[in-house]
Formats: sequence, structure tokens, C-alpha cells
Amino acid sequence: MRTASHSLGRWLGFDDDGLPPGPSGRNPFAVLALLRDPLLHLTRAREQYGDATCFRVGPLRFVSVANPDYAHHVLVGNHRNYVKSRNYAGLRLVMGDGLVTSEGEHWKRQRKLAQPAFHRQRLAALADTMSECVGERLDQWDQRAPANVDVHEEMMQLTLRIVGRTLFGTDLGTDLGALGPAVTTCMHKANEYAESLVRIPLWVPTPSNLRFGRAKRTLDAIVHGIIEQRRTDLSRGEAPRDDLLGMLMAATDEDAAEVARSEDESTGMTNQQLRDEVMTLFLAGHETIATAMSWTWMLLHQHPEVAARVREEATSVLGGRAARFEDLPRLVYTGQVIDEVLRLYPPAWIVERQALAEDRLGPHRIPAGTVVATAPWVFHRHPALWKDPLRFDPDRFAPDAPASLRERHKLAYMPFGAGPRICIGNHFALMEAKIILATVIQRYAVEVFDPESIGFDPAVTLRPRGGMRGRLHRLADLDPALAA
Repeated sequence: MRTASHSLGRWLGFDDDGLPPGPSGRNPFAVLALLRDPLLHLTRAREQYGDATCFRVGPLRFVSVANPDYAHHVLVGNHRNYVKSRNYAGLRLVMGDGLVTSEGEHWKRQRKLAQPAFHRQRLAALADTMSECVGERLDQWDQRAPANVDVHEEMMQLTLRIVGRTLFGTDLGTDLGALGPAVTTCMHKANEYAESLVRIPLWVPTPSNLRFGRAKRTLDAIVHGIIEQRRTDLSRGEAPRDDLLGMLMAATDEDAAEVARSEDESTGMTNQQLRDEVMTLFLAGHETIATAMSWTWMLLHQHPEVAARVREEATSVLGGRAARFEDLPRLVYTGQVIDEVLRLYPPAWIVERQALAEDRLGPHRIPAGTVVATAPWVFHRHPALWKDPLRFDPDRFAPDAPASLRERHKLAYMPFGAGPRICIGNHFALMEAKIILATVIQRYAVEVFDPESIGFDPAVTLRPRGGMRGRLHRLADLDPALAA
């Protein structure tokens, strides 16, 4: 009887035997507060309870860790015991079984097939396309500057153009204009679905479900249409295109013999698998970079001395032209600025895993089914891991930085995650961010209105809540001496 009572109490959440400290399992308000403002309450939990905090409601347990060794155990050392949490179900509505959401053997096979598209020589071929897109956007700005804008929306439009050209070989702003709004609708639904304690089935005809259904049908029709056309072109003997979709399709053919696991298994991606990977890359190459660049302009506005140093480096290396792939190694300080932005405002602000079997993190018991969160937002602002962590200081990442700044745990900084599931497009993202920053800053100063009042929208990515109002200033108009 004692054993049964003990098990019932543990299931109900009233037994904290071995669990990390945290708010009482009898108090659901702590979890509601966490859902309402996760950045604030994850930070407060670390301050109040230490490097592991357990939030409980009945049998549901959510453990936030802020110890790099614990993060390494979950994401690297014992990663096979941890799968994506239930909150990824929202992303799965849009991405299907792409690399971000899939698990097990399917994920391993897809990762192996997709990896060649992100090799260094393949990325070099995409850099010129990125530069062309930035130059075209700047030419459009020239027609209306100075102009009041939503800086975040401007970055979304720019990265939409870039991802359209690099992924599909077309301009989404014109050729496929319906894709962008459909993705926005789908991402809103993914956020809503992930954050809902009670999830309404998609077949229920609510206004939200109906909007999502229309948007998803639009996405599927566009993407499947592109894939079918590419299949037709290949069957006619045309060479694969050099955009990411073409590379993915070529990689399936080149690696078929190596990847095939049985005679009756397809040696390449099906159209549905390609669709899921295309949607995953589209969102990763659009939403996350736009968000990172928005925070970049805000920080540079707040720190004009840093902006001046970036502009000086870009002008010295590029002489007024757009950045190219071969320029990137010489844009050292530009890269440091991007690294520091990703530290303070990581677009992928939280990573969640769910334990398959009971585990331990240091002295703490992690029951099976527990969701374990490693939040870069918390790690990157941890005073035990970073000196003066809230200060914007790109010199933290300088190659010749003092040892006190360079010597830190590898997982103290993880804007792209860690372990086998580290973001496959991390080098693509850093290349894109460098090209955008170094090219734009030679021609424009981006003013951000009232940056201290900008709030956070921590959903799929860490967006600025309500956008980011600002103004575009041509350097030639401000001071001809500044213009490259």
C-alpha cells in the first residue's frame, strides 16, 4: 500500500523526491506565469533555484537547466534518451517531418542526404546570390529614403528575397508572392498550437483552423508544383540547378547507393520529403536571420561607436561594393558583432527535449516524460558563464581577446544548438548575416525609434513584439564623407 501511495503521489506531482527545486506542484500559477513571460521567469528561476528548476502541474514536469554540463548531457552525451518535446508539434504542422521535427532513423537519413548541400563549396556558390539580393533591396531603399519603416519587416522582406533565390531560384516577392503571407499564417498557427494547454483538433472548423488550412494548401501547392517541375526538367535531361533545392535533389541521386538501406527502400527523397525539407529550410533561412538582423540594427543604433567600427572595416575591405564569399574571412569585427548579437538575442531562444527513460542531471532525478529545456537566452546571460553578461561587447569574440573572456564552457554559447542535431544551416546563416551587415552599413544608417521600449515575442523565434519602428538614412544624405 505504501508503495502504491508513493507512486500515486509521484504521478500527481506531490512527490519531489530527487527532482530539482522549483515552484510547488500544487501551484499551477507558476506555470501560467512561465507561459505568459518565459524569458523573465526562466531567468528568475535560475536566480532563485539555481542551475536546474522544476515546474510541475500534476504529472507534467518541465525542467529548465542553466548548467552547461547538464546541457551537454542532454544534447550530446545522452542525446539518444531525449526526443523533441510536445511543443514541436506546432512546427510539425508546417514543416512536416523535416530536419527540425523528425526523429530516429528518418532524421538520420534525411540529415545525411541534406548535408552535401551545405558544404563550403556549395555555400560559396550562393554568396553571390545573397549579395545581389542585398544590392537590389538597397536600390529600392534609395527610391524612398529617408523613410520611416518597420525595421523588422524590412529585414523579413530582404531575407524572403534571399531565401527565394537561394532555395528556389526565384524571387518570392514577385513570382511567388502568395508564399510569404501563407507562411506567416502557418507560423502564427504553429505558435498558437504549441502554447495551447488544450489543443483543438485541426478538423474543427474554427476561424484559426480554417485560415491555417487555406494557408497550408497554398504552401503545398506552390512547393509541390516547383518540385514536380524540377522532376520534369531533370527527366528531360536538364542539369540540376545550383540553388538549394537543386542541390538537395542532386544529393539524393549522388548518395543513393550509400544511403539506401534495403532493396525495397527509395534511394532518394520522395516529393513529400523534399517538401518538408524545403519548408524547414525556408523558415530557417527567412525567419531566424530576419530576427537576428533586426536586433543587430537596434544594438548598433544604441552603440554608434560599434557601428562606426563595423562601417570602417566594411569600407576598408569592400570599398563600397557588396560583400562576396572571399571577403568574409577579412570581415573579422563584423563577425564578432553578429556573434555578440546572437549571444544577447538568440533567435532560437529555447531548445526542448523530452526524456524517454528516467535519467539524472547531477544530483537531480529526471523522470521519464519530463521536458528538459536548455535555453540559450538563459545560458548567454548567465553571470557565472559571462563577465558583465548584459553588456553588448563584440570584443568578447575577438581572436586576441584576453583568456578571461575566451575560456568558457563550449556550451555556454549555443545559438545554433549543440550535439548531433546542431543546426545544419549554421554556416549558411552566419554567411548571410555577414553579407547583409557589411553591405548595408556602407550605404545606410538604420535608426531605431525608442529601442528601450521594444518588447519580446518569444514564440518560434525571438521576434521584437509589435515590430521595430525606425528610419532609413542614406549616408550620402547625412554626410557625403561617410558614403563609401
